[in-house]
Amino acid sequence: MSSYTRVGLDSRSLAGMAVFGALAVVLTTISQALGLNFPVVPYLQFDLGEIAILLAFFIFGPVPALVSAFIEFATLMTIGQNVAFFGPELKLIAILSSLTGVGIGLVVVRRMRRPTIGKAIGLGAALGLTLRAIAMTLPNYLLIVYLYTLSGIIAYVSGAFKLIGVVLSDSNALILILSMTAVFNALQFLFVSVASYGIVSLPQVQNTRVAGRRLWILTYLQKKDSPAT
Repeated sequence: MSSYTRVGLDSRSLAGMAVFGALAVVLTTISQALGLNFPVVPYLQFDLGEIAILLAFFIFGPVPALVSAFIEFATLMTIGQNVAFFGPELKLIAILSSLTGVGIGLVVVRRMRRPTIGKAIGLGAALGLTLRAIAMTLPNYLLIVYLYTLSGIIAYVSGAFKLIGVVLSDSNALILILSMTAVFNALQFLFVSVASYGIVSLPQVQNTRVAGRRLWILTYLQKKDSPAT
């Protein structure tokens, strides 16, 4: 098997890139229409579109997933969706850091004696949400401090924090907002990972050949003496 096929880069995956990239845009638009905002920090919004990108990773491989992420990014930039808080840029950073964690998790699990989809997605989700939370801290810090100003953000989110019994002040606001932003990013990717695992673990999905082949994650985790299940 060539190195290109192992990362999911072949002509049969082109349709998958386009379909899952488009699906990510549609699901993101639906998320915005539903108003799935994080109650504590209302300008943060849960995004169903990442499910499509993670599914592209598991079904076709990392390269199609990356292409799908950039398709979504380019589309959101073009149509002006979620731009107010540099949404497309932050979303791209978030998903790229998450996919990096998932990729590392898969590499580690593949070296185990009995690699399984459950282990791979579990470890990948843990690493993905950790890297995501870390990666999103700096850009959010820069936006809060240098672009929107701390006082402006406090005025915007103070009411939501009061609902959980927290009063923001100049001395505690930055660390609390960044901490809750990290919590949001962890919850977002945890939800996406659980939803994606639920889909790819279905026998109907695993037994379906996509573009004439098995799911990429099954092929990647497969060992001659230990089938991945």
